[in-house]
Amino acid sequence: MATAAWLIAMSAATALDTIKTKTSGFLGKIVDTSPLKVELQLSNSRKEIPVNQIETIFYDNEPGLLKNAKLAILARRYDDGLNTLFRLKIEEISREEIREDMEFYTALATAQLAIARSDKVADAGRLMIAFTKDYPNSYHYFQACEILGDLLVANASYAAAEEYYAKVAKAPWPDYQMKVSVAIGRALLAQGKLDDALKTFEKVLANQSDDALSQTQRQAAKIGKAAVLVAMNQNDEAIKLIESIIHQADPDDALTQGRAYNILGNALRQKSKDKDALMAFLHVDLLYSSNAEAHAEALYNLAELWEKFHKMDRAVRARQILEQQYKNSPWAQRGGQ
Repeated sequence: MATAAWLIAMSAATALDTIKTKTSGFLGKIVDTSPLKVELQLSNSRKEIPVNQIETIFYDNEPGLLKNAKLAILARRYDDGLNTLFRLKIEEISREEIREDMEFYTALATAQLAIARSDKVADAGRLMIAFTKDYPNSYHYFQACEILGDLLVANASYAAAEEYYAKVAKAPWPDYQMKVSVAIGRALLAQGKLDDALKTFEKVLANQSDDALSQTQRQAAKIGKAAVLVAMNQNDEAIKLIESIIHQADPDDALTQGRAYNILGNALRQKSKDKDALMAFLHVDLLYSSNAEAHAEALYNLAELWEKFHKMDRAVRARQILEQQYKNSPWAQRGGQ
């Protein structure tokens, strides 16, 4: 949280807006925004910052509660962020950019929780659609469209999802185009279109862009490809690929590691290596439970595996957590059948 502390200190020390990019920070006065760039007035010049480089913006006179909520949501603590946002009163905020951020982060946290819990997806979608209509020039616009696509995939509305992903694909940056291709690949996998999904992920992997953002998308594409290989029952190749991802990824990255260990567990189960699979799913339960979507899947598998090994108390525990914390998850629904 050193970066967050630096940002708070800097913005408190000066009556200026603070733009935090992936690699540095800028202080000035924001004079214009669009889906492509944010224009910042510096002391004696103007600077245009591309949206794909922006991590977040803290505004002059922004409420401390909003700042805290953003930090929580960026750290994927969506419940904490949303609860903090609910303590704000939007009618008391006069600056449009601050109101815009409040509405976006509320919609974002609501959407991520809906996707993770398979709950109130349609309500979250309506909230995000309202944001895109109210703020078409927002620097959050492409991210909002991407999230809308993810919500529609979660709702099995695949054709509508592709329309929103197509909006993101119009962005001029390779990492955004790669990112939306990964999302499309996941949607194809969810529909069982394995050959098309594999081609989509391999297209991302073939992209030669070498910046850090593009490398992140290639890693996501590797995870997607591994999931497709498991679905194709090509488990040896999937295991080799996913083990390389686990070793290369940040061990504290719950999003990446949670997905990777679940794919590893599924591949090992298909090879009848149930003890090894159990260990893979336990990694998610014990280390990466903050990734709610991955945690629900791991708990479902753990319940089955513990039962297979005649550890009924542990099977009951896994199933209870699944049904209590993720009751609307497809994994909880499947477990109740």
